[in-house]
Order: sequence, then C-alpha cells, then structure tokens
Amino acid sequence: MSETDEILDYLNVKSVDGLFSDIPDRLKVSLDLGKPIDEFSTIRAIEDMGRKNKAGNMNFLGNGIYDRFVPPLVDEIIGRNEFLTSYTPYQPEISQGILHSLFEYQSIISDLTEMDITNSSMYDGFTSLAEAVRMAYRINGKSEVLIPENIYKSQLSIIKNYTEGLNLKIITYGFGTDGLLDLEDLKSKVTSDTSAIIVENPNVFGLIDENAFHVSEIKKDSILITYYDPVSLGFIIPPGEYGTDIAVAEGQQLGIHMNYGGPLLGLFSFKKEYVHRSPGRLIGLSKDSEGKKAFVMTLQAREQHIRRSRAMSNICSNQALLAVASLAYLSIMGSEGLRKIALITMNKSRKLKNNMKSAGIKPVFDGINFSDNLFYFDQLEILESNNISGGIRLSSISEYNGYGNASFFSVTEKTGDENIEKLAKILGD
Repeated sequence: MSETDEILDYLNVKSVDGLFSDIPDRLKVSLDLGKPIDEFSTIRAIEDMGRKNKAGNMNFLGNGIYDRFVPPLVDEIIGRNEFLTSYTPYQPEISQGILHSLFEYQSIISDLTEMDITNSSMYDGFTSLAEAVRMAYRINGKSEVLIPENIYKSQLSIIKNYTEGLNLKIITYGFGTDGLLDLEDLKSKVTSDTSAIIVENPNVFGLIDENAFHVSEIKKDSILITYYDPVSLGFIIPPGEYGTDIAVAEGQQLGIHMNYGGPLLGLFSFKKEYVHRSPGRLIGLSKDSEGKKAFVMTLQAREQHIRRSRAMSNICSNQALLAVASLAYLSIMGSEGLRKIALITMNKSRKLKNNMKSAGIKPVFDGINFSDNLFYFDQLEILESNNISGGIRLSSISEYNGYGNASFFSVTEKTGDENIEKLAKILGD
C-alpha cells in the first residue's frame, strides 16, 4: 500500500479528490511545482534564482511600492524585543507598551490626514480601500459606488471580492484631457442611490489632482473615500481638509522596506460619527482602578468577539509591527522632514519630465506629478539590457485604454539626478 493510500485509508476517504470535495471546483487550480526535493536542494535552487538578480540596477519602479530612505533608527526600534515578538500583538491582554505605541500611531496618522480617528492598522492599502467601501455601505445602505475609470485592476478586483455579497453596482467616472478627474461627469452620476465616491490623490496617472479637492461639493449625502499617498501629505492638502469621510492609503513608504512586495501596512482613518461602523481595532486612553493612565482596546467589532451578524469586518489581524515602524519614521522625520521629502520627490519628477522631453519622449500630461510619471513610451526591452528597473505599462495595471502605449517611470527622494539623465539618454538614443 502506498503512503497516499495509507493516509486515505486512515482518514476513511476513498480518493484524493474526495479529501478536497468541500472546495468548490472553481477554486481548484493545478500548480506545476515539479518533483519533490529535499531542503538543501530547495535552498540551493533559491540561491541560484537569487544570483540572477543584477546588482546596481537603476530603479524607476513605483505605482504603489516605493524605494524610499528608511532611517536606520526605525529598524533599531522595531527590532527591540518589546516589538519584535511572535506573540499576537492584537489580543486584549497585550502589554501597555504595545497599546501605547499603537495609540500614538493612531494619533500621528490622524494628525497627518486631519481626520478624526485612525484605527490600529489594516493589511494593506488596497484592502483598506475595499473595507472603506463596505463601511460606506454599512453607514447608508445605498447600492452604487462611483470609482475612477483608470483604477488599478488589482484595486478593482479586491473591491469586487470584498463586496460580492452586497450586490453593489460599480459605476466608473471619467477624466479630462488634462488627466484630472472630470467633475462634471462625476456630478452627473451622483444619485440618491450613491453610497460612496472613491477619489485618488495623487491619482492613478501620478498627478496631484486639484479637482479632488472639490468632490465634497457635489457628493450630496454619499460617503467620500479618498485614497492618498502619505508622503505627498508633506506638501499637498490632507484629505480631512477637503471633506473626506474615509481616508485610506498604503503605508509602506513610512519607514517600511520594499521587502519584495510585502508585508504592507493599511492606513484607515474616518470621521468620528462613523466610529461604530469601522473595521479593525481602536486603542483608547483610559484610567485604571487607581486613576492611573491606561491604554485599552476600545473597539474591536469583529466576529471573533461578537455575533457574526453584528460584526463590522472579518479582519482578524493587524500590522502592529509595521504600524510602529511608521510611527517611528514619522516621529524621526517630523512635519518639516516629510515636507522636504515631498518637495524633493516632486522636484525629481519635474527633472525626469524635462530630461525625457529633451530626449524626445513626451509625457502624457503636463500637470504636476508626485512620484509616478506617465510617458508615451513602450520600448521596454531596452531597459533590461541597460540594467534599468522600470517602465510599467499603463495597460498592464489598469483597464483604462486611453493611452495604450504609455508607461510609468517613478522617482523618490533617493533617485539620483545622474540616473535620471542616464535614463533619458538611453531611451532617447
């Protein structure tokens, strides 16, 4: 009898398919993982794959995850035993030190966004966005959501997955020839059934979208959800200042290394009147029986603690360690430091545009970009042969087909002027 047959016999199951009969067929996929190999061979295979990486590449990748400077002090702080622990950092009995840190994280993100309340973190920016849509539905029960027509495919997919059971109708609104959201088109689609309007600033084209500042004037009684870039708030108006009801973002840029794409940090803030509709956890400041200051989990309306029908979300984890990293980063940088980084980033984008234009490569828009810049260029095979990481086709990340041959090149404060000049020269030759 084979090992597999022995296992099936022990489990009293007739076949391997029978073992997985509870999984719907549509969710079953076949993965070609090759033959089983031992641990040492696995390590050697991974090392061989790693050696294919080319050191010294110039990096112009962005569109969600960015190569920003992380002060060494951030890693020193989150490497302390008090923070770097396998103990689940979201249970009610966690230490006062962790609770205090998360309380300060909530406070500093609320200050940054000028929103009333921030929860103690979500998985990542995109799931925060989907949770915001669900929260809007819990607030008003309406049936339509207005989203940008150029939204990332991955964002839209997560929104659809998270809201599948709510039967929400997703409606897109357009953009003008200047790349900014079309206020008239958006206004024409706001109805009494509109539950939420999603705006992004900087928008998917990488532009600082001044029209986003006026959406609250036309949203009527729907919920305005703003997806923002946290570093950009060092310079541009925070979402709380232009009437945003729920503000969400990816927090990776705040002291978290790129880590090959994860783990990430979801920032989630909202107006105080919606606190009892929020997902995740809130840490509050209270007093103990002796009148001393004490930090407590104030709200955690998830199904682990209350009846499923009353739960605000299925979220059962948060990103406490990464939240502490972002707290450390913002504390080290301060408001002036963040403003300086934002201004340097915008200056780098301006230099990139000017150099690319001089090389004969036309930007799609003339507006003010933050990190991501869209150009009429799709000869991306040139990049690999010149050790350049960059050039993300718009069509590969968005269904929007208005500029089918355009590609993104992104910059941060770490992007060297000499690299910008070299990129333009190589692509222009």
